[in-house]
Amino acid sequence: MRYMGIVGHEKAKFTATTEDRARAIIRELLAPEDVVLVSGGCHLGGIDIWAEEEADKLGRTKVIYKPDVLTWDGFGFGGRGFKQRNLEIAEKSDVVHCIVVESMPATFKGRKRDYCYHCKTAAHVGSGGCWTAKRCKEAVWHVVSAGPVNE
Repeated sequence: MRYMGIVGHEKAKFTATTEDRARAIIRELLAPEDVVLVSGGCHLGGIDIWAEEEADKLGRTKVIYKPDVLTWDGFGFGGRGFKQRNLEIAEKSDVVHCIVVESMPATFKGRKRDYCYHCKTAAHVGSGGCWTAKRCKEAVWHVVSAGPVNE
């Protein structure tokens, strides 16, 4: 079995077009029958949840690490926070695929940055998935664009 981490942005950072493109990447990653999905069950939707949905459609085994509390480190809140959850994903995965958008949609209401503070690049928008991927044995980034697809 190959344990494949799939992480990335929350749903609000995607448009219908970029969601379709992200789901296509996820389906391709989960196509081999020996793949086990490893992800984080993000409460905000997006890549984690779409990966679970696509894994279910393909009949793939899933290992989902949800945080006990919705804080970074869980300190003082009696449970595992996002940091521990992300470290568990990185440790379990043979490879982590981080699926991120090139730019924010106009509809996004959260904090907007035109760069990734984890990767120190303007090639894509920041994601906690990048933090996770940088702690894995092997990581691959997939930057999804809203622009036309060149074939």
